[in-house]
Amino acid sequence: MSYDLIAVGLNAVDVLVRLPESVVPDDKQFVEDLVIQGGAPVGSGCCGVARLGYRVGMVARLGRNTLSAICLEEFRSNGVDTALIVRDETSRPAIALVEIDPRTAARTVFIQMDNYGYLRAADIPGAEIARAKALLVDSYDLDATEAALEAAAGTACRSILDFESGDQDRLKKLLGRGTDPILPLAAARSLTGMSEPSDVLRALGDLCPGQVLVTDGMQGSWALDREAGGIIHQPAFVVDAVDTTGCGDAFHAGYIVGVLEGWPLALRMEFGSLLASRVAGRVGGRTALPSQKNDLIRNDISNNLRQHLIL
Repeated sequence: MSYDLIAVGLNAVDVLVRLPESVVPDDKQFVEDLVIQGGAPVGSGCCGVARLGYRVGMVARLGRNTLSAICLEEFRSNGVDTALIVRDETSRPAIALVEIDPRTAARTVFIQMDNYGYLRAADIPGAEIARAKALLVDSYDLDATEAALEAAAGTACRSILDFESGDQDRLKKLLGRGTDPILPLAAARSLTGMSEPSDVLRALGDLCPGQVLVTDGMQGSWALDREAGGIIHQPAFVVDAVDTTGCGDAFHAGYIVGVLEGWPLALRMEFGSLLASRVAGRVGGRTALPSQKNDLIRNDISNNLRQHLIL
């Protein structure tokens, strides 16, 4: 049986704490919200898709240590198949300490990657990717990302790119191999040298023949509509945000679900925005990911999306 989605990229363990209103230096602080869970864009994005009932596999290098055990258990508990995990005694995931501002929900992230298990081109399950419906990759292990995109080339597998940083010349080259790049606006501005979302998207469209999108947190997301020759803007849902960790990852998950279901572009973007709004209401990027579509019916989504979710 083939996968609906294969994810290739960074995996991490997040330690998230919502800071108290006031912090007394050099003293113990009692907090109400402290969460330990799996993290990283591709890791959390694939969990969001798996929790909605799709067959998802994650490609990563993990060893036999506490952090690796947490990652594996997190994938399994979220419904992600771990058969594609490469076991390497010397490797462990990244670990991130996330401090969340109780007033703004913004977070400060401290990352440590000693002995991180970087993927290699030889780790990529090319045959499995060629049979999959979708591929999700990031810009952390570019050799592995390139090998995964090569495996998807010329097949029906859609490739969703989540590029945050990296060698710009190489990122531009890899953009041309993807079908659905979804980049943070800041990263896309850096790559294109443009500022306005519409100009950024058109510049990205020159680099990639596929469907290009950019996201910008509370400002929502934009996409280049090649058929209509214009720009689509999807506003962010208005929520009382608690923690913005993983909102972009949830958007990617919602967009991928739309791809798997064959939804039109605007519907994919709306569903991505809906999942991001759910995640923002709890501490941790995976805490509030929904487990079934019917749980997502809300008054403030379009009738078109509501009808799809009921089905």
